[in-house]
Amino acid sequence: MRQLSIIVGLFAAFLLVEAASGQALIFEHDGLDRRYRLHLPDDLPENAPLVLVLHGYGGGGASMQNNYGWTELADEMGFAAVFPDGTRDQWNSRFWQVGYEFHTNNDVDDDSFLVALVQALQTEHDLDPDRTFVTGLSNGGDMSYQLACRHSEVFAGFAPVVGTMMESLYVDCNPTQIRPILAMNGTDDDITLFDGDMDNSDGWGAYRPVPDVVELWSEIMETSILRSSTLPDTAPNDGSIIEFDRYQSKNHPCEFWFYRVVGGGHDWPGQYGNMDIDATREIWDFFAAIEIDPPSNPADLNGDGFVNAADLGLMLGGWGIGSTIGDLNGDGNTDSADVGLLLSNWTG
Repeated sequence: MRQLSIIVGLFAAFLLVEAASGQALIFEHDGLDRRYRLHLPDDLPENAPLVLVLHGYGGGGASMQNNYGWTELADEMGFAAVFPDGTRDQWNSRFWQVGYEFHTNNDVDDDSFLVALVQALQTEHDLDPDRTFVTGLSNGGDMSYQLACRHSEVFAGFAPVVGTMMESLYVDCNPTQIRPILAMNGTDDDITLFDGDMDNSDGWGAYRPVPDVVELWSEIMETSILRSSTLPDTAPNDGSIIEFDRYQSKNHPCEFWFYRVVGGGHDWPGQYGNMDIDATREIWDFFAAIEIDPPSNPADLNGDGFVNAADLGLMLGGWGIGSTIGDLNGDGNTDSADVGLLLSNWTG
C-alpha cells in the first residue's frame, strides 16, 4: 500500500486535474460523497448565471455534460453549468428521489443535496444566486418540478423535459415564490405517458396526465392568458410537430411555456426525436430572458403587467392640459403624444 503522503499528494493533483477538465468532483452531503461535474467557461464573468442540469433515471452527469450541448452553449453565452449524479438504487441505476414506488426504501434527500450544491458553487465560484436555474431530463425533469414546488426561493427558473409530477407531489405543491417554468412533453412518450398512469400500471407509482400538470401550474402561477401557436416544422421527416402554449398572468411577469411535441416520444428535442428546435438553446434563451427584478413599464398605468385597452381607457379618462394621469413623456399634459408612447408599448 502506498504511503499516506503519496496518496494525499496524488489525490490533490487528481482534484486539480478533475476540476480543470470538468470531470467528476466530490461534494460531501448528509454523510455521502456525492459526485458532480462542473463546467466553467474560460473568462467567465463575475456573478455569472448557473444552470443545474439533471440526468434521467439510469443516466449520469457525464452524459448530460457530453451529449446535450450544454458545455458548448455555456462557452458561447457565458454561464456555468453543473451536472450532478444521483445515487444508485437496488438495481445500481442512478436516480433522483421523487417518490417512485420502487424507491420507497431509499431515504436519500436529493432536495437538500442539490440546494446545498448550488449554494456552495455560488460562493466558491462567485456565481449569481439570483440567476441559478434548473433543468432536467425524464427523472431529472420530475426532480425539476419537485424543486419548483419545494425550493422556488433558491432557483430562478425551471425547465423539465419529458418530466411529470407524482401524485404525492401534485397534491402537495406549495411554492414559496412564483417562478417562470418551461416544459416539454411528447404525446407519444412511452415512458412518461402523456395521459399519465394513475393506476400505476407501469410500476413507477401514480402520476398525473401531462395536461393536468400544465393546468396545475397555470393555476398556481395565475397565468390565465393563453396564446397558442404551432412552431415551424423545420424537420418534416422527424415524425412530429410542436404546438407551443404560452401562459401569461395579469398580475406578474412570470410565464409558463409548454411545448407539446405532437408525435414525439421520450426525447430531448434537437438531440434525438423532434428536430424542429434545439431544446438546450430554447431553455437557455428562456432562462436568460427572465428578469429577476423587472422594471415597471410607465405605460402600464394600472400596474397589471400589460399595456392594453385598460390603460388606454385610463389615459383617455385623464385627458387634458395639466393632467398627469397619462403623462408618459413628462410634459405635464395627457395628450396625443402620450397615446403614441402607450401604443408603442402595447402588449395586448
